[in-house]
Amino acid sequence: MSPPLSDAQNVESSSSSSNVIVVMVPYLAQGHLNQLLHLSRLIASYDLPVYYTGFTVDISLARQRVHGWDPLAYPNLRFHSFPTPPSYLSGASSGHQSESFSDIVTSVVNGPKHLRGPIAELLDDLSPKCGRLVVVYDSLMATAVQEVAFIPNAEAYSFHAASAFTNATIAWEVVAKILRLPSFLSKLAGKFLLPAGAIIPDDLPSLESCFLPEFLKFLSVQRASAKFCSGNLYDTCRPMEGPYLDILAKLYRFTGKGKLWAIGPLNPLSTNPAKQRHRCLEWLDKQPPKSVVLVSFGTLTSLSDEQISELAKGLEQSQQKFIWVVRDVLKGENGRIGLPEGYQDRVEGRGLILRDWAPQLEILDHPSTGAFLTHCGWNSCMESISRGVPLATWPIHFDQPRNALLMTEVLKIGIAVKDWARRNEVIPSETVRKAVEKLMASPEGEKLRTRAAALGKDVKQSVMDGGGSRLEMANFITHITRQNYA
Repeated sequence: MSPPLSDAQNVESSSSSSNVIVVMVPYLAQGHLNQLLHLSRLIASYDLPVYYTGFTVDISLARQRVHGWDPLAYPNLRFHSFPTPPSYLSGASSGHQSESFSDIVTSVVNGPKHLRGPIAELLDDLSPKCGRLVVVYDSLMATAVQEVAFIPNAEAYSFHAASAFTNATIAWEVVAKILRLPSFLSKLAGKFLLPAGAIIPDDLPSLESCFLPEFLKFLSVQRASAKFCSGNLYDTCRPMEGPYLDILAKLYRFTGKGKLWAIGPLNPLSTNPAKQRHRCLEWLDKQPPKSVVLVSFGTLTSLSDEQISELAKGLEQSQQKFIWVVRDVLKGENGRIGLPEGYQDRVEGRGLILRDWAPQLEILDHPSTGAFLTHCGWNSCMESISRGVPLATWPIHFDQPRNALLMTEVLKIGIAVKDWARRNEVIPSETVRKAVEKLMASPEGEKLRTRAAALGKDVKQSVMDGGGSRLEMANFITHITRQNYA
């Protein structure tokens, strides 16, 4: 989303926003840090002072990895870091080869406890300096901002880093359990109670299968602690998730959790050329249009050696061009992911293996990119959709399995490589090969590409002048800069 200069002119910023300070409190994982940093840029573009907070290590990584814009170009955006606890393992880092995934999850789950005191001190310091102190916190950080309830001129807004579909389907299941509805009655009730266009697939993954037990407990604590919430923000838009946003808006009104603003996509829709182009972009320049599959599984994903081998073989056997971002994380004694012997030589010219950071936005933006094989983290989904690139879904954990269903069964802009029912199995190379071939070299794949391009156009339009997300963002700014400070 470009800086909303024309919309900012419609907001009463000259008198009211000068007396408003915004504090951003992201969750301690890369995708969450990234989304709230993009949102910080947008809010700062309305001439509001914005404090982006977190541990020193997380803020440093977030600033290094910001893509598509320069934080130094926004003088109102201030990074306020707190000392990193000695035992803390950043959920944004991909460099903890010796630590288990469970250790990192435990660390970021405990992060809000370490931040509560420092954030309280910051809020106490800023409160006397403004008429209204606005706290935008990740929905997983409610316990870290508890003191906002005791500051007279403060109000808090929950940012939801997952899809509206994921949150709405979870809410629907909770309602069905409260009413003790059998599955067939739940489906029947849905036909009459859910808004038009809302599809609740039969094969929704259970929360117990997606989250570690300690993380489910953590989620429950965060939800129960958010009694001070004045409103909700989503990185999505109505062309994508309108019916599910309607479900959530009704739920928030019923529970007194305030309004809902759909303000996505937050990721930049155009990227500023880097001083030095990444080598993968030069490789893409030489490939035919829509011919390359991007393969990337995020910063916290670990695949077994056997699964890596099968994935590698499937990509090779498909005879399709690909860029595979192979991050050396959580793998082996030397921290290296082993590919089949002679693999890189065999795929040279057709496949590019990247072991370092890759400019995902620029890759997805490139005309040679035709599909994205992804773990379905919400950041990656939104970046792909906003560029009109179809997806091959391979969910690993958390909200990803439900995001994958949204892509394949609701929006119908992707195909499943890994079915969640087979989550504990090794996906064979033949399955990978067939999925990649279908997406890249079949009439069905062309239909998905056409559908994804059409949705991408609508999604992009939502943040342009007069678009729905652009208007909702301006509405949110008008709301938090209103002149009555009571």
